[in-house]
Amino acid sequence: VNESTAEDLITEEIAKHGKQKNVSMFAFTATPKPTTLELFGKVNTKGQKEAFHIYSMKQAIEEGFILDVLQNYTTYKTYYQINKEISEDPKCKTNSAKRQIARFVELHETNIAQRIEVIVEHFRTTVMNELGGTAKAMVITASRESAVKYRQSLEEYITKKGYTNIHALVAFSGKVTMKDDGKEYTEVGMNGFGEDKLPTEFDKNDYQVLLVANKYQTGFDQPKLCAMYILKKLKGVNAVQTLSRLNRICPPYDKKTFVLDFVNEYEDIEAAFSKDY
Repeated sequence: VNESTAEDLITEEIAKHGKQKNVSMFAFTATPKPTTLELFGKVNTKGQKEAFHIYSMKQAIEEGFILDVLQNYTTYKTYYQINKEISEDPKCKTNSAKRQIARFVELHETNIAQRIEVIVEHFRTTVMNELGGTAKAMVITASRESAVKYRQSLEEYITKKGYTNIHALVAFSGKVTMKDDGKEYTEVGMNGFGEDKLPTEFDKNDYQVLLVANKYQTGFDQPKLCAMYILKKLKGVNAVQTLSRLNRICPPYDKKTFVLDFVNEYEDIEAAFSKDY
């Protein structure tokens, strides 16, 4: 079960058994919410609830159990600026290099199609050859409508470019009717198989990209996830939980993570992580 469901179940159990003597209950979580600390925390000298014990994110990273997902975190604003500075550098002499960099600069004013081009080309050139060519990416969209539109745009782009080695799945709950065409879309209808099969299907080499809307951002364990493209505002524990989808190690590979964030500021994401780091 996911964390929210677990907390509901725990609350029910405490209501049933909480008054019994000699009953101990333990919670293990990487991102403790206030409700979790209230249920399980011990009272400190200030009268506040805090964790009984902490195995910090910093220690887990240093001991090699998880990866530091902020190591290669870049905002799109920074990504754009770096490419712009390179394109204006007189040392950048080759025409092919200038054309490639200039293309990213042109895409600074990003609509859906332009963002998809940046995402796909970044994935192709920087990510997909990691883990022996099995690396995967997650795209965090802001809504079900966005998930549908970005998936459609991605399929159009890879078809236009003739890419046959990049395929995407979509993940969102319920159904959504698009204003553009009046059609109703569901995860099952777009993917062609049941929701419960998505983790297994995405693990296969048939799919490289997963576009999500408020789904698979917590508790999803996929070690092949190397990259994340963020198109949604993230705050606090939600930011930590979302980016932490990338932190699984993937032996025997020396896994690297990549985050390209189109909407958040680095300082806000760093602040969100600092609480649990």
